[in-house]
Amino acid sequence: MCKQSSYSKYQKRVIKFLNDLLGSETPFSYERTKTNHLKVLIEGVPKPIFTGSTPSDCKSINNFMAEVKRELRASKQELAEPMQKVKPRLPFQLSNDKLIQGCVKSLRTRIDTLKSKEECLVLETKSLEGINSGRIDMVKHAVALALQTRKQGMYLKRKDMKEIENSVMRHVNFMLPTAAYYAELLDTKNKYQSKTSVLLPTEKVVSDTGTKESCSNNVINIDEKAQPAEVSLTKEKPVTASLQTSSNKNSANELMTMSENKRVDLLRNLSKAQALSLIDDINQALALNREQDIEAVVSLIRDKDLPLEAIISRLDAA
Repeated sequence: MCKQSSYSKYQKRVIKFLNDLLGSETPFSYERTKTNHLKVLIEGVPKPIFTGSTPSDCKSINNFMAEVKRELRASKQELAEPMQKVKPRLPFQLSNDKLIQGCVKSLRTRIDTLKSKEECLVLETKSLEGINSGRIDMVKHAVALALQTRKQGMYLKRKDMKEIENSVMRHVNFMLPTAAYYAELLDTKNKYQSKTSVLLPTEKVVSDTGTKESCSNNVINIDEKAQPAEVSLTKEKPVTASLQTSSNKNSANELMTMSENKRVDLLRNLSKAQALSLIDDINQALALNREQDIEAVVSLIRDKDLPLEAIISRLDAA
């Protein structure tokens, strides 16, 4: 799933329509294909829905909206449940729905990073046990950050918090791969390793004297190579120590004041999992700053009582 900035104007309209129509009740995901088409997957709809990038027909958005509504209607009819009166949503329920949508939106923009982190975790541990616990911690962290940025200090009961986390978890499980996908990934990885181990060449020894000479040569080579390795390890220790001290002293702003080469050298000491976690935190910080800027602009428009039509016309003219 690409960033929002990489989508066309028409595709952004489609994504906004899906957010408004499905809300926090129905999980969905989208991605751009190799032909720049938009592929949409909706829970309950048995087939994916495709739309273009820059269609020439002005009614394309209306046709896509009608197709989505038609597929949703068909999926609800297949359930064959008796119709019940829908109770109006209370104000705190609407606020919780908005909180869920914000969490899901921030996680959806980082779905590629989250998927790569899970793949690294599965391949390192060679088990599927850490996937569910990792997703639970990720959802709790996203909900906690969303609650910190919310202005009104409304108290949430444990039951309401559990419902919010379950709703966000439902969206996350739909967007991320299933356990069967990671099981197949592990299976293919193990098969590949077994094939490579079978294909390794074996050395045949002609005589005992030859084996002794080869063993002695190997011992000498190992001993000769061990000394520079130990020296290199001792040289790397002050580097890691300096990295720890610098990370404790320097903040994010001080890190950016360093030269590019020095900053890259510091970041090279991170492992792949740590680098992916850092990228994830940066993307989440950008998303939170963006939401805060939007709220500031909206509050400014309300305070100044500015007409939206004039603002939209100025933006189109710019």
